[in-house]
Amino acid sequence: MVINMNDIINNKQDSKEGDYLLVIDGSSLLSTQFFGNLPKEIMFAKTMEEKEKYFPKIMQTATGVYTNAVYGFLRVLLKIIKDQKPTYLAVAWDISRNTFRREIYPDYKGNRGETLEPLKDQFKLCQHVLKEMGIVQFMDERYEADDFSGTLCQKFEEEVPIRVMTKDNDYLQLITERTNLWLIHSTAKKTDELYEKYGLSKKELNVPDRTFLFTPELVEKEFGIEPSSVPSLKGIGGDSSDNIKGVPGVGEATAVALIKEYKTVENLYEILNNLDETGKKEINEYWKTLGIKRTPINALLKISDTELVGEKAAILSKTLATIKKDIDLKDLGLEQLRIHINTENAQKCFNELEFKTIKMDNAEVEDSSINNLRFEADKIKITSNLEEVETLFSNLIKLWEKNQKKLKKTKKSRNDKSDSKITIKEIKKPEYASEDAVGIKLIMENKSLVGISVYYGSEASFIIPCEGFITPDFLTSKLNGLLEKKITLAIFDIKKYLPYLNANEESPCFDVTIAGYLLEPDASTYEYQTIAEKYLELDLPSEKEVFSGQTYASLSLLDQDQYKKAACYESYVAHHIYPVLLKLLSERGLLPLFAGIEMPLVYTLYDMEQRGIRVDTNGLKDYSDQLGVSIVELEKQIFELVGVEFNINSPKQLGEILFQRLGLSYGKKTKTGYSTSAEVLEKLSSEHPVIKLILQYRQLTKLKSTYADGLVSYVEGDGRIHGTFNQTIAATGRLSSTEPNLQNIPIRMELGRKIRKVFIPEDGYLFLDADYSQIELRLLAHMSNDARLIEAYRQAQDIHRLTASEVFHTPFDEVTSAQRSNAKAVNFGIVYGISSFSLGQDLDITRKEAEEYINKYFMTYPGVKTYLDGLIEEGKETGVVKTLYGRIRPVPNLTNSNFMKRSAEERIAMNSPIQGTAADIMKLAMIHVNQVLKERKLKSRLLLQIHDELLVETHESEVEEVAKIMKEEMQQAASLSVPLEVEVANGNNWYEAK
Repeated sequence: MVINMNDIINNKQDSKEGDYLLVIDGSSLLSTQFFGNLPKEIMFAKTMEEKEKYFPKIMQTATGVYTNAVYGFLRVLLKIIKDQKPTYLAVAWDISRNTFRREIYPDYKGNRGETLEPLKDQFKLCQHVLKEMGIVQFMDERYEADDFSGTLCQKFEEEVPIRVMTKDNDYLQLITERTNLWLIHSTAKKTDELYEKYGLSKKELNVPDRTFLFTPELVEKEFGIEPSSVPSLKGIGGDSSDNIKGVPGVGEATAVALIKEYKTVENLYEILNNLDETGKKEINEYWKTLGIKRTPINALLKISDTELVGEKAAILSKTLATIKKDIDLKDLGLEQLRIHINTENAQKCFNELEFKTIKMDNAEVEDSSINNLRFEADKIKITSNLEEVETLFSNLIKLWEKNQKKLKKTKKSRNDKSDSKITIKEIKKPEYASEDAVGIKLIMENKSLVGISVYYGSEASFIIPCEGFITPDFLTSKLNGLLEKKITLAIFDIKKYLPYLNANEESPCFDVTIAGYLLEPDASTYEYQTIAEKYLELDLPSEKEVFSGQTYASLSLLDQDQYKKAACYESYVAHHIYPVLLKLLSERGLLPLFAGIEMPLVYTLYDMEQRGIRVDTNGLKDYSDQLGVSIVELEKQIFELVGVEFNINSPKQLGEILFQRLGLSYGKKTKTGYSTSAEVLEKLSSEHPVIKLILQYRQLTKLKSTYADGLVSYVEGDGRIHGTFNQTIAATGRLSSTEPNLQNIPIRMELGRKIRKVFIPEDGYLFLDADYSQIELRLLAHMSNDARLIEAYRQAQDIHRLTASEVFHTPFDEVTSAQRSNAKAVNFGIVYGISSFSLGQDLDITRKEAEEYINKYFMTYPGVKTYLDGLIEEGKETGVVKTLYGRIRPVPNLTNSNFMKRSAEERIAMNSPIQGTAADIMKLAMIHVNQVLKERKLKSRLLLQIHDELLVETHESEVEEVAKIMKEEMQQAASLSVPLEVEVANGNNWYEAK
């Protein structure tokens, strides 16, 4: 079908009687068109890898911009304007999952998978085309498309009839006599079946293809409830598509029967909450007449402080399912929504996107403007010197401008083209600049490349590939060419860009963030404005200041100058800071650490994040249920001991129970009540048996919420968790992990350790776990050069038993388990610079006894005392302490007059060199293990690093070889005066392997 634009524009309604407003759920229509126009190979592919093979078959421009969804969207829209003749039009969009509903319930829509790459950029592309056409659009990060639709309906349905078009049945709640719904179906068959079912004529109703017209009466016939009851239905029955739980234990049919009878959640609970036991029996009998065979009353009335159940679940679920109708739309009037299509801009967009079947004035689209783009771009050759690099990116910009001019047929001057290029010449250039580095900033959104800023000598330029003329693939191919020619790319936080760079440990890349971290490990941020201020003495606006509170996603493609400017700032800083940081790293002895450990580690961490770790979701649910049972049992025991029920999670109520009802000591009252911190409760543990139960209750509830329930939202479509490893967070040099934090998985209590059972290997694989044995104590022996400690490790003696024998003057063979345990606390306490006060608390002994333990320890190992004292003196003189690999940790408070601050800094000075060296050795081991596995082309892969252990997903045929690799590479990561011991275990899950 060829659509003629004149037919659309000239086909206006003559009568105001037929006027109506059409509100389109843009995200819904676009995604429907995307999947409706996919090659069948993609639709039937079982894995993402299989799907990606056929991505090239998706409709796209000559430059590789996917357009199938936009094309389908525009065809449907223009046909509706021509055939259904709306007078007013608005399009609403979802642009973020982090809406106000996520603030209410963080797991809202937490089960949604990643959007396919060929669809992602088409949302912004479609929004850009509609903007050029003059169609009014509504979008905001805090709200969803249905919230804007609901608000428009509420605002205008008294003035004009409304039709809402969507595939989302949430919208059923908006239906009134004045507002009807065009519900989109994926197939025409489903639509036709409904019209036949209700004896309606699609032709007479004049509705778009594959849509069914829902009125209030038809909603009741089809779904059994009134439109206004839809949120309540979801409140009871839930909605799996949005991860709205509803009331656990209540099925869909039961939910429909209840809401059909009581209309709302509130009406239902007003009756239920006033029932005695007799009333409950009577209502159960009545519900049988409604067709409810199995009574849901226990599920509806269930109460829990730790679980989302019963009325609490119903109210929350209804709130999440309720469409907002009161967004502030300022002074928006109905006339502002009247359809006035800018035909010139519209046709330009259609031409640029190569939509040949959409015509205006019967003029054919000129294909030559874009067909030659790829050929012209490919003529630009990658070069090996900086002058030619400048030429490369200058040519890219000229190419962009040339095609912009050709396609848009405008005579704008170079300075007017802010949409293709932003410069920051107003910044005073520092006296130093790199001779061999290019500053790069890749603009990412939802892990997709949407733009790039490059600084190469005279000015920073920004290019937006997603507008369709210079593609991400083309840009990254040029950047990868620079890497091949050994031209250094200076980038902030390079790891997040690795999907677009063919970089490895040998590539000439310089991570500005990591360099800044090594020079100042205690800094709170390493963003471009803080780096520029500290090292270049430039006062630049931060990214947030530049954006003025907006995000890239909230801006249209031709209205993103602020975003581009921030990108230019970052590439500018990266370029100019490169020689400065390189010089400082060299002067401070940090260059070997940077080049030999931290930069190679970037690529190892990237590999681990891409691989992820598989999770047994059914096992996770069972574990959650097990914790729930234990929590309920603990609640009962706690209530029995104190003689009253209360909210254990409320510090105020708990404080009143402990210090008023039970009269326990240490009752320190604050502005909000008594303190019930873990520290306070630990002190009270011997005063009343309920304290230990409360501490255990807290552990279990945190375990359940953070891990048993919390991990589910991180499991991606491949059944694996792909966490993030951070190497610039901990000042000691240790790694941290986020989304989720796997470093903090509890291991002290058996029930906590069992969480590891849900982490499982791929079929045909098992886990190998390699753990350093007492690495920090071994490092203490090496770094202190204490002869007795070194000899003990060389003789493979039990170090804790030996220390107990010496400290407690007990023959080695007669040391008790309690003595060994206390000695173990002393050994590790010394590493962390423990005070006699803290050791006394840990061992439940007096401070004087603890001080005697420490003194006896230092008498046994005098070299340790000398070494630790030397660290403090070194810190006072230089302001820093160092690891064996040169990592620094600032200790400015060693000379502070405040005793508490000085004491805390002394502990940092004593511990950081040991803990930091352990972290450095572990990083080397990770790099080596990962490299060897890849070099030997083994199927096994490194997945996790947790403190002193590495976890490898090992193919069943490679177990012996991989175990040997892990042990050898970890032991040989450092050459010490004492042996590094590594223990390797295997299992069918992480728990067994540990």
